[in-house]
Amino acid sequence: MINFLPGRTLMKFDRQLPFYNWLYPMKGQELDTVTHHEFHSGIRTSGVRSRALYFHIPFCDTICTFCTLNRGLGSSGDEQIEAYVQALLKEIALKGKYAAATSVPIRAIFFGGGTPTTLSANQITRIGRAIHDHFDLSELQEFTFEAEVKSVTEEKCTAMRDIGVNKARFGLQSFDPLYRELFNITATIEQEHAAAEMFARYFDFTSFDMIYGMHGQTFEQFSRDIEYATGMGTATMELYPISNVVTQVPLHHSYARRGLAPLSFIDKMAMTIYLNQYLRASGFQQHNGHGFLRLPDGHKPGPHFISRDYVNLYNAHTWSHHDDELIGLGNSAISQIANFTVMNDDNRTTYVKNLLENNEVKINLSVGDGIPYERGIVLHLPYFGWLDKSRISWEQIPAELIDKLGQLVSEGMLEEDHAEYRITELGWIWYVNMMYFLSPFSDQKVLDEFTALKRRTKGLTDGDDRMLPLLTMGSLR
Repeated sequence: MINFLPGRTLMKFDRQLPFYNWLYPMKGQELDTVTHHEFHSGIRTSGVRSRALYFHIPFCDTICTFCTLNRGLGSSGDEQIEAYVQALLKEIALKGKYAAATSVPIRAIFFGGGTPTTLSANQITRIGRAIHDHFDLSELQEFTFEAEVKSVTEEKCTAMRDIGVNKARFGLQSFDPLYRELFNITATIEQEHAAAEMFARYFDFTSFDMIYGMHGQTFEQFSRDIEYATGMGTATMELYPISNVVTQVPLHHSYARRGLAPLSFIDKMAMTIYLNQYLRASGFQQHNGHGFLRLPDGHKPGPHFISRDYVNLYNAHTWSHHDDELIGLGNSAISQIANFTVMNDDNRTTYVKNLLENNEVKINLSVGDGIPYERGIVLHLPYFGWLDKSRISWEQIPAELIDKLGQLVSEGMLEEDHAEYRITELGWIWYVNMMYFLSPFSDQKVLDEFTALKRRTKGLTDGDDRMLPLLTMGSLR
């Protein structure tokens, strides 16, 4: 359990929650596995503002040790990738039969994985053509394609651009040779720079991911990473503290062999505060919880702590309002529709087999108690840093949640006027904990149990998550 700490202090919680993606609501009523048809023939369209699509490509040339997402080894040209593409095309066509699934305009598309650039140019083209054939893309604003720089070619970039991709995103993670080796990153820094330059010729936006707070990382190493990151020249970049509860045990064995001890969460928090100051001094401003936007030369950060000049629309559908929905395609892909959370078959072999042989995909459902009208408060506000009050059906919001918003305002973590709530710099430091705090007790319990279970994994090491000012003077004697 993480407790809120009121008072004139930087430490607003007694523990810090590790950053990782979670859904809301976390726990609904579990339903039996059902067929694709049984669910999609009955979903709603009324009251839906927009939808996003997620496509899961579960193949990687090499497996990064910090990643536990659903993926396996595979390279461009492999027969297993072609079989998967054929299954994915069948799923697209299958969903295309249901007006309820396809008639709401799509505002954002995201290809993730795995490594979507393990697809060939021809496969990218075929999938893109199927998307255009079966979904309403008249309001599409953002189409993101994740990449691993070794598998990027001019031909693939051309295919991506031709199907509508306007944003490329790649995983850089660190410039430090030690951590690149520990993460099993096999691309060179030269390849990272070459890919960024190539993407700039084809797409409107390029972004990359970096991790900090690794075992043994010093502020000197962190500073070098930040400085090199600012020199990549991309419009945006995402930097976030590593979450040891969702990394692979072999990474921790490698840490141990090199004598690298885990950083405490208070050390990671100090890095987060340092990162903010370093990047703002370097001409950047936050645009969400861990994303930074490069400001035009000579421009200063806007009047609010979080910039509104750029919004990652796909994330606006994952950590979203109740009426912005997500449809996932591919094995293990998640959909969030109305009060349902849907997960496609997480086994790639059976996913492919069922679609190719039976034109069917198994899905697992959970259903919440009702439409999660409060999702925009619990997830959108802390992550994106502001909330338009008119987007919330306040009559549907529990009084307890409104009281919590008042507490956050009184503690200086949020500020409020007649039109909106806005996160402050103090609140941003704790935005993940703020999501937890705003969640109902049932969701907090699921998160507590998940974290506790992961920390019991043999071989996994993590730093102390307690906020040290809680120690009494007596305990220091």
